[in-house]
Amino acid sequence: MKERLSGSMKKFSQAIIQPVMFMAVTGILLAVGVLLQMNGMPAQISGIGAFIKELVMNASINQLSVIFCVGITTALAKRKKVDAAILSISIFLIFLYANNAWLTSHGMLVEAASLSGTGQAVVLGVQVVDMGVFLGIILGCLTGYIFNKFSETQFPDVIRVYGGSRLAYLIAFLVTGAFAIAMCYVWPVVNAGISASAGFIEGSGNFGLFIYGFLNRFLIPTGMHHLVYMPFLFTPVAGTAEIAGQTVSGAYGILMAELGAAGAITEMHTSVKYMMFGFSKVFGTVGITLAFIKSAPKEKKKQVMGMLIPLVLVAVLTGITEPLEFSFLFVSPILWLVHSVLDGLFQVLIVMLGGRLPFAGGIIDALPALVALPANLTKWYITLGIGIAAIPIWYFVFTFLIKKLNLKTPGREDEAETVAVAEAEPGPDAQKAADGTPVQDELGDINDIIDGLGGRENIVTVNNCFTRLRVEVKDYRLIKEDRINKFKNSGIVKKENNVQIIIGMRVQTVREDICELLGLE
Repeated sequence: MKERLSGSMKKFSQAIIQPVMFMAVTGILLAVGVLLQMNGMPAQISGIGAFIKELVMNASINQLSVIFCVGITTALAKRKKVDAAILSISIFLIFLYANNAWLTSHGMLVEAASLSGTGQAVVLGVQVVDMGVFLGIILGCLTGYIFNKFSETQFPDVIRVYGGSRLAYLIAFLVTGAFAIAMCYVWPVVNAGISASAGFIEGSGNFGLFIYGFLNRFLIPTGMHHLVYMPFLFTPVAGTAEIAGQTVSGAYGILMAELGAAGAITEMHTSVKYMMFGFSKVFGTVGITLAFIKSAPKEKKKQVMGMLIPLVLVAVLTGITEPLEFSFLFVSPILWLVHSVLDGLFQVLIVMLGGRLPFAGGIIDALPALVALPANLTKWYITLGIGIAAIPIWYFVFTFLIKKLNLKTPGREDEAETVAVAEAEPGPDAQKAADGTPVQDELGDINDIIDGLGGRENIVTVNNCFTRLRVEVKDYRLIKEDRINKFKNSGIVKKENNVQIIIGMRVQTVREDICELLGLE
């Protein structure tokens, strides 16, 4: 039971990251819209800025629920992803109209000029119980499960048309209708519980913030860290605020609203403290890299620098830290623990000293707030000052532990040890097989990954997050790591039938090439 629960949580964690990957672009577009509306801009330019801002807010930020529903359903679907996407949007609409119909027919529909604080909201033009992003997350998981369970079921020829994806639709329709009715009574109680949990988290003060920051870093190897920050970023757990006449919930939604109304706010909402876990990605990784270079043998320093400097640049600029962190995580887990503790402590210190600069990723992620919001709101100089002080702390702590415990960080591996990072020679760019499908990438031969995972018949699903290829296999005993490592990677994480291969920034291309070879959607 424990293993099944853990496996389900991992699948959810893998699925939910898919829609999140698009949101960095949303922030940049919103910042552009705000900048074009700055004082002194010509009327035409300001009008374009207003158009961009309204478009981003209404088509993206305010529609996260349906985006999550479609994204999660499609990511969970093992086959027929196009059918799964169509089903997900249909089910989302079915919930809205079923929920509204029940509220209306039973006299439960709130009639007020503003629905703020009433427990109901308008979603895609339909008034329903206000479940926020939870609606999309729950429906996405539910629809994905039903689709995988029934979309391959076939009936005899005379009624075959009602099998497969159509059967999944029929069952999902019935389940969603019942769920929509149930939520009319259940969700008001859940809302009360959410409010209570938010009060508890706020009441735990700096200790709670430390645990939040620590777990966000410490759980990265398991892929479960998404489950830590997601509720705070996208649900009322982090708080609710009314900005420029609009009620928004979650740290991310509140920040986007603040960016859109930069001239009307006098201080950052307290939920911004949950969007500072990019601190260690920028400053911590610099200190770690310097420590690794310092601790490497003299004859290997250049080699270590050549390997780590590109990785730290990616981490600092984009917040993608896995390629760097996986270079020491498995050989020196004590450093990972210390790294996570320092991350949590520094996030608490920033908040205590008044820093309010939001950035969950790298420097690029912080740019919208740096540009659009006044310095007296973000107090970015506090974050920068603490960051400059943090670099030598990470450096000295890591250097001390590496030498004291003789840890096998990059460049310090024993000659007889096998390095976790694959050393495959890069192949020619995108060579094609006779049938036109890609077989070779700059990092190596795609077939080495497929064969190393036990072959085509052993692979169930192939997904990816920012840097990791996530694969579910039928039999983990067929996995051959030495074959996988012929394709250049930064490490392999195995948990029975779930495998993660750390590829880096090209992971999406690699996944697409593998899916094309396997005939997966």
